[in-house]
Amino acid sequence: KMERPPSTAFGQVPFTAEEQATVQAALQQKLGPEYISQRTGAGGQKLAYIEGHRIIHLANETFGFNGWSHSITSETVDFIDQSGDKFYVGVSAFVRVQLKDGSYHEDVGYGVSEGMRSKALSIEKARKEAVTDSLKRALRSFGNVLGNCISDKDYLRFIQGQPKASQISPFQVMN
Repeated sequence: KMERPPSTAFGQVPFTAEEQATVQAALQQKLGPEYISQRTGAGGQKLAYIEGHRIIHLANETFGFNGWSHSITSETVDFIDQSGDKFYVGVSAFVRVQLKDGSYHEDVGYGVSEGMRSKALSIEKARKEAVTDSLKRALRSFGNVLGNCISDKDYLRFIQGQPKASQISPFQVMN
């Protein structure tokens, strides 16, 4: 009869020294221009951001697919306005990102939907946007490779002149 080792709950599994060193080295890497998108914000200002699917991919590469999790700790529909047959919705959300060892970061995000004809789809869009925004904000607290580097204006100026290479993982550069 084989005996199984006692299972340990997620959030209570320490990183090995090797895992911790690998994760720490990865978190210090800065993203290449192929990971950073831009959009026009208020007053015509250019804003840098990382798309949600890219940040999830990077988190999986950094921590392992089973080395992190996230949960919505709070979500609030701030307003639902209707003008004629169009809806305007604002939602705030808090998301907690927890690593397998129990360390975590939590942050707030916001989502809006403007001018959609379906009330249900307007609420859904704003909720998804709020959760994605708060997930990205919580992940960036872990380090540069998860988006913190886009807060550095000097770094953004530097990479704007760099060609957008094909999707090369920062981890491929490390190996």
